[in-house]
Amino acid sequence: MPAARFAHPPNTLNTDARDGPDCWETMPSIAANLVHRNLRIRPDDNVTVFSYPHTIELAEDIAAECFKVGADVLLNLYTDRYYESYMTVMSEEALRKPSVFCRGLTELSSAEFWLGALYDPAVYRKIPAAKLAANDEGETIAHEPARSRKVRSLFVALGQVTRPRAKAYGFNFPAWERMIRTASAVSPEKLAADGKRVAAALESAGDVHIRANGTDLTLSVQGRRAQVYDGIVDDADIAAGTLDASVPSGQVNIAPLETSGSGAVRFTVPQAWAGRTIRRLEWTFEDGRVASWTGDAVAGRLRQVWEKGAGDKDRIAGLGIGLNPRAEIGFLQNELARGAVTIAIGGNEALGGVNKPGYYHQQTLRDATVEVDGRAIVKDGRIVA
Repeated sequence: MPAARFAHPPNTLNTDARDGPDCWETMPSIAANLVHRNLRIRPDDNVTVFSYPHTIELAEDIAAECFKVGADVLLNLYTDRYYESYMTVMSEEALRKPSVFCRGLTELSSAEFWLGALYDPAVYRKIPAAKLAANDEGETIAHEPARSRKVRSLFVALGQVTRPRAKAYGFNFPAWERMIRTASAVSPEKLAADGKRVAAALESAGDVHIRANGTDLTLSVQGRRAQVYDGIVDDADIAAGTLDASVPSGQVNIAPLETSGSGAVRFTVPQAWAGRTIRRLEWTFEDGRVASWTGDAVAGRLRQVWEKGAGDKDRIAGLGIGLNPRAEIGFLQNELARGAVTIAIGGNEALGGVNKPGYYHQQTLRDATVEVDGRAIVKDGRIVA
């Protein structure tokens, strides 16, 4: 049961007491933007729309817009109860085995829309760490054909904005909803222009030095290509291997040389994860590998999943720099906030790296400084490239 990752549409979001997409006033115009602008649906596309009950109306409008183009569409509905049963009833062995349905959809689809996630993430608290790890492994294998088949993917974060999720993570619901709306309205053109400057600085660099409160990490990006995420997947993105997008968007990602990371990273920005919040997590790296892992109780639960994970789980995987001036740290979109710096471990083939998939986790630093070959491109959380 995969959980993946808007431009102008969210300006139409109603801020009354109801939750999420069921209170959007002009969803047809939202769907039109997602279909025609963000994912560039074509007549020869086979589109799968993954949705939940609270996003079904948007899923129907996306399907209608795809039909106007001449594309074929399948609506695939998940529910919280379905997910809970899947994860608690099935054995670890069964979860580790890739779903024939997920793999079949991946092999048949040319484009996918992911409309949020569970209505209430507290469901995750009932799932043992071993089963979370087993499911990650099975889903990774099931969706492997996506890259070779160049399947385009768009994650719509507005589908995550529910009151149960805000309660689970301690978010101020109106503030979160407002942030998502305004961050989603930032133009892809601005994100792309800013992203190209940051990407150029990274691609011309050899050594990267990241410093923040308790963080001092060096790594190399020599010869690696950066990917700019602006919320749109066009022909140029497909050619570059940037197949997935999100709304809101805004980030530059690059895969460091997997043996190059050395030093310590201390995350203190609250990170929502599996129905709980990680408030402190520290990694130390030696030659690109995680040499130590400490943190709070939730970070300890995450470590249990990591220990049972598959692939190159202990290798440094990615460096990200946020671009979105309207995204805010403190919700689910930490990595998008302008000047935020994100470090990831695990599989990174999607970024042009060599780490095998099976496990992936990322967290974000606030007010960090990033220097490339001694020149700052981010200083105290501000992009200066």
